[in-house]
Parts: sequence; structure tokens; C-alpha cells
Amino acid sequence: MDVNINKAVVIGSGLMGHGICQLLAAHDIKVSLIDMNDQILEKAKGWITDNLSYMVQLDLLEERDVARVLNNIEFTTELIGSLEGAKYVLEAVSENLEIKHKVWKILSDHADNDAILASNTSSYDINELAEGVSNPDRIIGTHWFHPPPITPCVEVIPCHEASQKNVQWTMEFLTWLGKTPTLCKSAPGFVANRIQMAMAKEAISLVEEGVATPAEVDRIVKTSIGFRLGAFGPIEVSDMAGIDTYKSIYEYLDDKLLGDRFKPPKILNDLAEEGRLGLKTLNGFYEYDADSVDKVRRKRDRMLYRRLEMYRKELETEKD
Repeated sequence: MDVNINKAVVIGSGLMGHGICQLLAAHDIKVSLIDMNDQILEKAKGWITDNLSYMVQLDLLEERDVARVLNNIEFTTELIGSLEGAKYVLEAVSENLEIKHKVWKILSDHADNDAILASNTSSYDINELAEGVSNPDRIIGTHWFHPPPITPCVEVIPCHEASQKNVQWTMEFLTWLGKTPTLCKSAPGFVANRIQMAMAKEAISLVEEGVATPAEVDRIVKTSIGFRLGAFGPIEVSDMAGIDTYKSIYEYLDDKLLGDRFKPPKILNDLAEEGRLGLKTLNGFYEYDADSVDKVRRKRDRMLYRRLEMYRKELETEKD
């Protein structure tokens, strides 16, 4: 499937929009970056220029490429006139449903029939945005993460009517851009924000309760959970630690702390009852073969030693 495109449109030049535009332009896609007035667009141009200049300082970009990337971007207030010929149209306006519906009405009426219509929303139901839009088979949420030129993940959320062909094109296009696109269903907060907000709430509660200072909480997370999460996701870690171990910890916390936020999830109880305890029984959330125990542990140590080396180098750099 050919994912190379000549033109894209990004609507909204704020925190996320200007960064997504920058990455698209760096891949030699002509991008129309849309916003309400020239003052806002001038500010976005300044941000992009600063980002590119810093990449030059980090030896991630050649000086001559700064002009090339900027020349690929049209900073404009004209939305309707910019839509013709755009294969990827991304709405990245503020999280205001009324504003989004106005934008999507314009996209429905004026975007090319074969254009992928995407939203960078982090919370709204993609199917709600798709209501009343013509050719809904082209509506696929692509939720990027800040800073978008750097962070690998893009959550891909097809609306109910999205065609498999368009989903596949979107996945391949994002991969071509150097991202790690991952499918999920449209649900409040999708996946990443549900997890992030749950962790942030508990971290903030610990500060509120006086268990630790903000700096202490951040230090602990960065050198424990955060240190490992770059290598393994929370489901993988639960299999490594043991489903029964997780179940016992949940039950203890549920007994000692107010509310039901630590009540063990039903799926965890079911796995424990079935004897699917993770890596040690060769099945848990994942299935493992007889050689998996040694392989997974060696992979874990190899990846974490690499991260430990990087962490120590960063500590030394901070001392300079």
C-alpha cells in the first residue's frame, strides 16, 4: 500500500498541532497549518523554528534542513481552500465539542472523499465526531502524544463505519512517519490517558496525604515504575511479578485504604482461580512456552541494563 502523500492539513496550531505539522513537513509533505488569525500562526511558526534549531544543536538535523521543513508549511487562516488534494486532514483544535463540530461540518462538506479525516482528541468519542459527516468510512481518530515529533505512540481509533482499507492505510502511514501506531476502541480517555490519569491521581493523593513530597514522589516513580515502563508495559510486568502477587497486594490495599480504587479487577481474580499466574505457570495474560522463563528474564535484564546506563549518563549530564 502506497502511503506517500503530497499534501496534508492540520487544523489548530497549538501545543499539538504545530508539532504534528513539523513532523509531516520534515517528511517532505506539503502541510497547510490552519488557525484563526495570523498572530497565532506567527507564534506557531516561531515554535517550529525553535524546535528545528534545537534539533540542529543536538545533531539531529542539518542546518540546511530547517529552511526545507519550513518551506513545506503554509501558515494560513483559509481552511476550505486548503482542503483540496489533502490526503490526511487532522483536526487538533481545543477540546471544545461545539468548536469541533463546526470544524467537522466543514470537513464533511469540503474535504476530498478519499481523504482520511482524523481527530487528535484525547477524550471525545470518535463516533460522536463522525455523526452527520459524509463518507464516515474515512473517519479515524489519531491521538498523538506530546511532544508529537518525539513521542512514538499514536492511538488509532476508527469510528464504527471506518473501512479496513482506510484503517490499514492510516497504520502504515503513521509507521512510515516513524511512529508506533496502536489500535484501540473509542472509549472515554482511550487507553493512555486512562492509565496516566489513574497514576497521576494516586501520585497527587500521596502528596495530599503527606506520605511524600512532590519531588519525592517524582523521584520514586522515575527510578522504579517509570524506569521499567520504557521496556515493559503494565500487563507484561504483572505477568512477570505473578498474578497471585498482584491479587494479594490489591486485596491488602483495598482493606487498608478508603474507597474501592484498589479492589482487584474481576479478570485478575478469574486468572488466579484458573491457576494462570503469569510467567511462572507459562500462562497469565499472555501465553509462554517452556523456554520463555529464561528468555524473558534475560530480555528484561538486557533492556533494563541499557536503560540503567542511559539513566546514569543523564545524571552525570545534569551535574555539568
